[in-house]
Amino acid sequence: MNEKTLPNLIIAGVNKAGTTSLYAYLGQHPQAGASAVKETCHFLPLRYGEPMPAIEAYHAQFARVVDKPLRFESTPGYFYGAQVLIDGLTRTLGADVKIVLIFREPVGRLVSFFNFKKSTLELPADLTLKDYVERCGAMEDGALCERENNPWFGLEGGKYADYLRPWVDTFGDRLKVLFTDDLHSDPRGVLRNVFTFAGVDPGEADRIILTRENKSTDYRFAGVQRLALAMNHVGERFWRSHPKIKRSVRRVYYAINGRAFEAGDDPAVLEELRRFYEPYNDRLAKQLRAAGYDKLPDWLTQSAAGGAV
Repeated sequence: MNEKTLPNLIIAGVNKAGTTSLYAYLGQHPQAGASAVKETCHFLPLRYGEPMPAIEAYHAQFARVVDKPLRFESTPGYFYGAQVLIDGLTRTLGADVKIVLIFREPVGRLVSFFNFKKSTLELPADLTLKDYVERCGAMEDGALCERENNPWFGLEGGKYADYLRPWVDTFGDRLKVLFTDDLHSDPRGVLRNVFTFAGVDPGEADRIILTRENKSTDYRFAGVQRLALAMNHVGERFWRSHPKIKRSVRRVYYAINGRAFEAGDDPAVLEELRRFYEPYNDRLAKQLRAAGYDKLPDWLTQSAAGGAV
């Protein structure tokens, strides 16, 4: 098979940090070719101890972009797959593949993940954030390694420092870490950075149409939401190829069945979560500084100067 039907860049993490927006932005670059669906999930079975799918299906994801110098996909769940997933990825894609990670302040990410899993009907509509966090905290480590328990991975998913080291050790300067804060405040600056890292013209950043993708929205009627989710899944290749149509349909759907999530975030729970993540943020800041990242977002700049990496 033609090696040019495989990606040379992977957006590998993390969930609810802006990976869908970055995927959409990169796909607008004339020298870039995106996978037919955003999350191919090709290597995800390795995270759960499952067999890998056939490589032919993965090649097919990039069959229409063989002429592009940059070919990429985005499956944010890869980040949590540890060394076994990294080894499978490098065996398949070779030593030159580049990796992009995006980190978001973990409390905000958890709340967004919680709301997202509600919107996909994977969590009960009446579940409170407090009960969700307690359920996540009660999960045993082995249970979190099972695919069916992914909806309860919200608390664990913010412990970035527990998962970063093998990515840094394996990829070195072929790893680019971004922050959701910067993607929001200076998206074109981030894109110039990523385009340069990927080896394509950074000047195209000024021409990218910026839209917010994959926003979690509550629903009025569960049956209508279930139908919409099925249509989105079945028609993803079409929607990815016709973003203007997708945005128009999405606006109409949100007007009919969408609504904002009710403000139910308990301040006491949020403060408890901030304290919970402090040691992980401290370790993450040290890891990133050791890897050469000097400009860190506010939620990391208060990290302690000492301690283990």
